[in-house]
Amino acid sequence: MGVEEEFFIVDPATGNLAADGLPNMAELLAGNGQSFAAEFQVATVESRTGVCGSLGQVRAELLALRGTLVRAAADAGLAVAAAGLLPTADWRTARIVRKPRYDQCLDQYRDVVRRRITCGCHVHVGVPDRELAVQVLNRVQPWLPVFLALSASSPFYEGADTGYHAFRSMLWGGFPAAGPPPVCASHREYREQIRLLLDSGAIVDEGNLYWDARLGLRHDTVEFRVADACSTVDETVLQAGLARALVLTCVNDIQSERRPPSVPPALLRAAMWRAGRSGLDGDLIDAVTGERLPAARLLRRLVDHVREALKDLGDWAEVTDLLDLAQRAGTSSRRQLETFAATGRMTDVVDVTILGRS
Repeated sequence: MGVEEEFFIVDPATGNLAADGLPNMAELLAGNGQSFAAEFQVATVESRTGVCGSLGQVRAELLALRGTLVRAAADAGLAVAAAGLLPTADWRTARIVRKPRYDQCLDQYRDVVRRRITCGCHVHVGVPDRELAVQVLNRVQPWLPVFLALSASSPFYEGADTGYHAFRSMLWGGFPAAGPPPVCASHREYREQIRLLLDSGAIVDEGNLYWDARLGLRHDTVEFRVADACSTVDETVLQAGLARALVLTCVNDIQSERRPPSVPPALLRAAMWRAGRSGLDGDLIDAVTGERLPAARLLRRLVDHVREALKDLGDWAEVTDLLDLAQRAGTSSRRQLETFAATGRMTDVVDVTILGRS
């Protein structure tokens, strides 16, 4: 497995996006191999772990990458924020990295892409067999709303309370290839879906496949893309642990010829909407049964579903401890909302998301 995390570069004095991003970005990229990458906006950056065999390795690499990025930002008098949306960000003034592919995306998607100043957390789980990977992708979908709810860190947009815990997920809905991926019977059918999108001109390239999960573009993986950027390493490790256990559960079910659940697309979209609306602080929708139920009960259903995989992987104790912590501490969105309710200042909300301050 491997993890990609996206971050905002922030002026700590104002709480706003750093207008010019990291002035030492070239040095950061040159000195850290494939560990970091520039993103669409000048004031965002992505970190990438290597291939990890354990949650302990994931944690160690995340801590090292975050530490390197924080030091690089501090050297420039800046800070690093981890959240799905930066509460103070203004898409009208945010600068975009100029390169041909991004120019194509701007021409294609206009304000849909301009308004999307977001950061996410992407978990890759290795599945070398592409036919098997497509079947896994089909089966993970009912649980994707839970991953979103756990990661919720984007309640504010353009300085206002959106009424959502993960409003980032709403901003992605304007793209032609967003939301749940298509359910496909084979890898050939999956590729045909992509070909149709390319031939129609709906997407510029395969990088515009903004589905909540997809097959990895550079690696033989199933890639979970639904989560907001996680404010803490614990939250990211939890995403990685659950994703790997869910993939292993799906593989075992496929090999045992267990039938996948039938999930109506409309219900899955409703479940995803509800997860973005409520996070862990309200009811969620079980995309398999259609029940509306408290978040804690749906979390227990996910844990029960992946229980044997977690035990086989040796991750049971750590993942269940992290789940308990997540429910007691609440999501980043809850912490941001509580901060704003207490102080009424968006700069204080930004402080909650800055690495090393929260």
